[in-house]
This record gives sequence, C-alpha cells and structure tokens, in this order.
Amino acid sequence: MKILSFLLLWACSGYSLATPALWSATKGEQQLWLFGSIHLADARLRPKLPQALVEQLRRSEHLYLEVDPNTVTPQMLAPFITLPATETWQSRLGSSLSDQLEQQLNDLNLSHLKRLPPWFAAMQLSQAQAQRLGFVSSQGIDMQMLQLAQQQGVPVSGLEPPSLVFKLMASLAERNLEQDFVRHSLQELEQMAEHLALLFNTWHSGDEQALLALLEDQGTPELTDFIRQELLWARNRLWLAELKRQAPSQALIVVGALHLYGEQGLLDLLQQDGYQLQKMNEA
Repeated sequence: MKILSFLLLWACSGYSLATPALWSATKGEQQLWLFGSIHLADARLRPKLPQALVEQLRRSEHLYLEVDPNTVTPQMLAPFITLPATETWQSRLGSSLSDQLEQQLNDLNLSHLKRLPPWFAAMQLSQAQAQRLGFVSSQGIDMQMLQLAQQQGVPVSGLEPPSLVFKLMASLAERNLEQDFVRHSLQELEQMAEHLALLFNTWHSGDEQALLALLEDQGTPELTDFIRQELLWARNRLWLAELKRQAPSQALIVVGALHLYGEQGLLDLLQQDGYQLQKMNEA
C-alpha cells in the first residue's frame, strides 16, 4: 500500500470497530495492555471507540502514546522542517519531480509549503488530501484516548521524543531516498480514497499478515528498508527500553498498528523479554 500505509497507520471509516485486537502482556506483577491504533479517522469513529479499550484505560495508571502531543512545540521541530538557504527543490528532486510537487500544492492551495523541505511538503500534501476526504488526526483513536485520559485524570506520556520521527524523515535527503518518497506520495494522491478504504478494511480485519503486507510496496527496496528498519523496528526497541525504564505496574499502550506485529514488532520484543502475551477478546 506504499507510503500511505505508514503515514496513516502512523484511516478509518464508520464501520463497527469489533475486530482489532487488544493484547495483554504480563511479567511478574506488571500488566500492560496494547492496542494498534489508526492515526486519522472521520467523525463516524468518535461515538464508537472500542469498549474494551475504554475499559482498560479505566484500569490503567498510565496511558502511553507514541508521542505526547502536548509536548510538541514549533521550536522543537523547526530544525528538521527548514530548507537550507543553499538548497532548492530542484536541486533535491530534479526539475520534473519538483514541478509535479509544486503543481499539486498549487491545486490544493498549499503554495506556502514551497519554502519547506520536499519530504515535509509531500507529507503535508497527503494529509491535506486525506482531510478533504474527511479524515483528520483529531478523530484518530490515539487522540480520542488522549482526551479521555485527560478527562479521567490518567497520566499520559510519549514513548519517544516528539522530534524523533521528524529527525528521521529529515534524513531522507542525505540517504538519497527523498525523491522516491516524494514520487510515491504523489502517485498515491489520485487513489487515496481507495487506499483509505483498503487500509481501514485491513486494520478492521485484525489480520496481522495483511497489515505487514502493506509495507511490501513502499517504492524502492532502499525506502522499504528505511521504513522497516528506522521508522518501525528501531523505534519499537526504543519504546521497550522506555517502558522498562518507567516500569508502570498497569498501563495501556496505544501505538500505530504496524508497530505491533511481525519480526521485531512490539509484541515480539515483549515476548522475547519474558512477557506472557494473550490476545484478548476483540476490542
């Protein structure tokens, strides 16, 4: 499912949320619950948060998300989304790809993004197109759980520094992967409605192998490897280390669904670390 699978499982329709699984991980007296989230959704999701997920939040002493949005500041992100004065889109993308990106931005009245790095402009373009289709981050499961935790007085923490993903994405140019990322992002725009539907159906099915298959069409093998190694696996290991450092006795962990499954997925890492895993009743 190309780049979109990472960005959006990193969309959702109005179906009943009956299938995505909630997992239990126990070690000694420690109890963790894990749920694979979708980060963008439409308004129809709001009254339909999985009841089992809401119940485990009530039992938790802490909610962990990938990042606590309340800790993000423009000053923190500025170094990673600033285009150096000595560089241009043409120098980084070439004339043809630069013109394509610029035209798409103009079509959506996003010309102000031309002053930013190409990868960030392409990512914002994808999110703007998703928003036109009714999918926004405020309706995603993680943001709704954040609001619910705040209402219930449950402490919320991020598992990683807010700038980490921006730092990794900003490295695309020096890795010679920025052109591939932009090219595939642009190719997906015309079929985004279909892609959103497929992403939701795959997430909703609870089929972990199908979720992992979304990573297999990310562009060049080098870009696929970057997404798998740096944006998924390395962050999973970082999160496990942070959970071990904080050692909560009972906590709910809500992260993008692609982070849970497969080799070096969070579930696999927890099991290797001695946790007993159990797939609970579908959420």
